[in-house]
Amino acid sequence: VAPEAILAQAALETGWGKHVMPDVRGENSFNLFGIKAGGGWQGEQVSRQTLEFENGVPRPETAKFRAYTNVAATFSDYADFLTGNPRYRDVSGHGNDTAGFAAALQKAGYATDPQYADKITRVLESPTMQSVIRDLKKTAARPITAQLSL
Repeated sequence: VAPEAILAQAALETGWGKHVMPDVRGENSFNLFGIKAGGGWQGEQVSRQTLEFENGVPRPETAKFRAYTNVAATFSDYADFLTGNPRYRDVSGHGNDTAGFAAALQKAGYATDPQYADKITRVLESPTMQSVIRDLKKTAARPITAQLSL
């Protein structure tokens, strides 16, 4: 999966980093991908009001989300979440096809928003994201140079 696709998903889920949900202490939960804390989740979690769509109609609900100690833990769990769950087996392998990645996420039920895939694609294609990606590719560390294996 292209790193740009993952960056676009995180930007969508967090409102460009402005709305990362706080943990139970009011500190950063580092949940950049809106991953819910299902029954098998053993780590910290936080309850938060969210909108879920049912038959295309949004409805508010309180849900439990995963909380992490840092950004590295977030990305590690995100990769494990997608690769370790058969539900998401068609999400990987899209390479630079961000729209295909986003569509596979939506089809697998990652989010209930019927516009989720389109929103990820629009974030990626936005002038702001394109500027961020250009800047990241120019840095000496070159953090965006290859696809991530999901």
